[in-house]
Amino acid sequence: MKKSLLKLKTLSPTLLIIFLFSYPAHSHPSHNTEHGMSHALFSSEHYLFFIFIGILVGLFMLSRNKILSFIGNLALLVFLIYQVVSHSLSQNLLFGLEFLLIGGFLSLAAWRATYWIFELLLWAPKTLRRIPHQNLRYLDNLFRFPQARAHCDIPCKIYDPAIATISALSVIRLIDIINETISMEDKSSADYENTMARCVLRKEEESEKLKHEIRIIWGDYFKTPQFEAFPEIHDLSHQIMMLASAAKQKVNRKEAEDLLELVNKFSEIFWSTKEVETERKVAPYPPNLEIVRPKL
Repeated sequence: MKKSLLKLKTLSPTLLIIFLFSYPAHSHPSHNTEHGMSHALFSSEHYLFFIFIGILVGLFMLSRNKILSFIGNLALLVFLIYQVVSHSLSQNLLFGLEFLLIGGFLSLAAWRATYWIFELLLWAPKTLRRIPHQNLRYLDNLFRFPQARAHCDIPCKIYDPAIATISALSVIRLIDIINETISMEDKSSADYENTMARCVLRKEEESEKLKHEIRIIWGDYFKTPQFEAFPEIHDLSHQIMMLASAAKQKVNRKEAEDLLELVNKFSEIFWSTKEVETERKVAPYPPNLEIVRPKL
């Protein structure tokens, strides 16, 4: 039943349109040679107004205002009904239906064209801005260009070796915890495996963080004037890199303490470039070793 109704709803308008296109003369008296379609399509007083009201409804739809959209569509419908009734009374019913077919098509075409043009104008700039980035991304997927990551480079002028100092202390503390865990009698327990795995992972992360912070300050902050004043900074930075890598590879407290001392010397040079006096204080937490900090 539903399928039959659906076919009827689809077939009826189709047959009506075919009939109107195929036999337009049937809709007019013999003394009138003008068709409803040509009257709507070639009469400027009609087709210009149909296009105008279609554009107006399209603009209402673009406003995304439900009330304006409803009023615009209702006004278009009322106007089309008025034209059909008016031309049906002055001519006949089929003349009015032909007029409705063309008039409705012109209005709806103008409406949709207005909507699509404005949507395209709003969409195109955003899309065009994305095209260069998308092309570069496709090329990167194809050729796998090497990646480079940097400090913020605004430049914010905020640099501090404190993070590297904390990382060096953390490496020493993690080595202590590892040594304490190794002394456990039951090395097959879940606690032993869990603690060892976590400490090794954190030691790796803190060592890499230390290297990253030193690279940033050496590469971004130090310039020719600082290099001329402290030429030893190059060798010092390289030694820090080497010992930080060793801290990843081994569980050697002596080397980790040497790493902290190098970071302390790096901090003293850094603050000297800013003419800030430094001091050495014992950290108030394990492993309770001396660290350099600015005297503020």
